Amino acid sequence: MSSQTRIAVPIETNRAHGRALLEGIADYALARPEWRLEALEPDALTDPSNLRHFDGFIVRVMDDRTADTLIKTRKPVVDTYGRTDRGPIPFIRLDDEAIAKCAADCFAEHRYSRCAFCGFKGLRFSEVRGEAFRRSVLEHGGTCEMYDGGADRLKETFVRGERMGGAADAAALKRWLKSLPKPVAVFCCNDIRAFHLLKVCADARIAVPRDVAVLGVDNDKMLCTFSNPPLSSIDTNAFALGQTAAGMLHEMLSSPGGALPAAVFHKPRSVVERVSTEFYPMKTPWLSDALVFMRRHLGDGISADDVIRRLGYSHTTVGKAFRAELGLSVQQEIIRQRRERACRLLMETRRTAADIAEECGYPSAQYFAHVFSEWFGMTPDMWRNSGRLKAQVRQA
Repeated sequence: MSSQTRIAVPIETNRAHGRALLEGIADYALARPEWRLEALEPDALTDPSNLRHFDGFIVRVMDDRTADTLIKTRKPVVDTYGRTDRGPIPFIRLDDEAIAKCAADCFAEHRYSRCAFCGFKGLRFSEVRGEAFRRSVLEHGGTCEMYDGGADRLKETFVRGERMGGAADAAALKRWLKSLPKPVAVFCCNDIRAFHLLKVCADARIAVPRDVAVLGVDNDKMLCTFSNPPLSSIDTNAFALGQTAAGMLHEMLSSPGGALPAAVFHKPRSVVERVSTEFYPMKTPWLSDALVFMRRHLGDGISADDVIRRLGYSHTTVGKAFRAELGLSVQQEIIRQRRERACRLLMETRRTAADIAEECGYPSAQYFAHVFSEWFGMTPDMWRNSGRLKAQVRQA
């Protein structure tokens, strides 16, 4: 190997997932002065003459021709798409089943019993997410409608050209949305598809999120912010995916002829909620407003009195509605939401217990540790470490 290791990476600037993945690769490469990253257009990967001077590749393998060309180079390749298992090409890809479960859990938390999935027909990641979402919704006791695609099956390379414009199948989407019983929660295979769906909802005068709640994947801040209303999305932590992919390639470069790295299924971070899912389909309509207010203001240290004052009803009226539909008092629901958020942050981040206590509205880190120990019989840090150890055992 020469003193300089030339690594080919894809050019992906139209999607937040691709940009974040490249940032992760670049961050890993900064610690290795011998690495020289060079961008390649996807179409260039099918021409052997473009690949001769590279020592390794971190690319998205979306078709057999690309896979065959890369295999013939006999150089280390890491596939960040994972369409198929093509022999000597190890892959890292998003854990589509974990993403789908994340979506189903989010809608269950919002108390939806009617759900639906909208994806792209023919794309592996979309079809896997759709089927996994349907199963998870059924496990929660709900129902799930599936959009049939409204068009012929698409090629995997379709994702390279995704744009923010309107959907080619807008008319079919409109008919499907109008046919769904309301209220309904719709999980879309990615943020582009969710953006399409929100545009169709606006054109059809379907209220979001009151009639249709919409959740996407990738947490593309540009798409999510320019959507109307702002789009909720699952953060896939593509930056970390890029770092892991670079680590896999480094392992292969360091041990030529050694065992290939095991395939990696990269799990999502969490749901980033915005207006498109800020609704709870309750029998008492203003209960949804109360739950949204709680979620937005947990970190402000709100109490039951703050919620009741916001609603403008009597303590008795609000208390009866909460107990009838949630089985909890107003204060108990605030406590439950704080506990759920604290547990999620402990497991999904490395933030300190003090930071988490502040975000969840606890008056101090000491008080948070005290109530947490009462719930689980251990400190927040002990609970966090125990949960991660169990996760490692399950994956082993």
